[in-house]
Amino acid sequence: MAIRASYASLGFAFAGFLFCGLGTILAAPNVSTYPDRLSWVLQCVGPILIAIAVMLHVEHLAYRIGRPAVILIIAGAFLNGLPTAAFVFKPQLYTEVAWSNAAYSLYAVGFVTLGLGLAAVAIHKEKQIESGLKPVADVGDTDPTDVTVHASFFSLIAASTGLFMVAIGYLFLNGHPTGNRATWTLISLGWTFVAVGIISHIDHLSRHIGRAAVAVGVFGAALIAVSTLPYAVDPGNWTSTTWAQSFWDVWGSGPICGAIAVGLVILRKRSIEAESAVA
Repeated sequence: MAIRASYASLGFAFAGFLFCGLGTILAAPNVSTYPDRLSWVLQCVGPILIAIAVMLHVEHLAYRIGRPAVILIIAGAFLNGLPTAAFVFKPQLYTEVAWSNAAYSLYAVGFVTLGLGLAAVAIHKEKQIESGLKPVADVGDTDPTDVTVHASFFSLIAASTGLFMVAIGYLFLNGHPTGNRATWTLISLGWTFVAVGIISHIDHLSRHIGRAAVAVGVFGAALIAVSTLPYAVDPGNWTSTTWAQSFWDVWGSGPICGAIAVGLVILRKRSIEAESAVA
């Protein structure tokens, strides 16, 4: 099955996830003060590169999941790059409550927008089904009489709900950066829902991009969910340098897995094209 995404789109996605992960991991050594400028630059640029990756694939995605959904997903990715922009210019702002509150709020808006994007995909599918369209036979089909969304409603709703939960958790961090058990539990459960959404769509994704890429992607989402568990179990762990460093390291490993997954997709695309050329 051909992979429609261009190498440019996949390349930007790979770099975006890699930057997000490395930027987060680089923040770990300075948790007792504030992450340095390079960490914030990577955390800022990473989501923007992911947004560009989606933009480069916009026409096919608009056909597959609907243009409103694509616009929301692009906007959500961009919004997740904005919270750290101020820290790029002055890393010390991270220690100021007003700026940290602004960052948490922007993250929340970004995750809500991404959640709305997935909800829009579900609405797009529902409208197609109500119109009596038949399921699309192949991911490469462009027949306007086909239902083009392969993901189940459960998969879309689970991931969308998870992103909304994460957003609410970030809003609760406003003014209370140490959080409480409910806040961190909400964030952890939210990312778990996202992982469940991916897992429930694993069969189709595996046929399209390969089981290895899907497995690594799911593992990355699970790592992000696990990263906040120590705070959910005991919010007092926030004051522990060891636990704080592990949070940044584990959370950063999630996007790194995303980059590896995209890298595997690139290799699969090259392999499929090579086989087609020989045939």
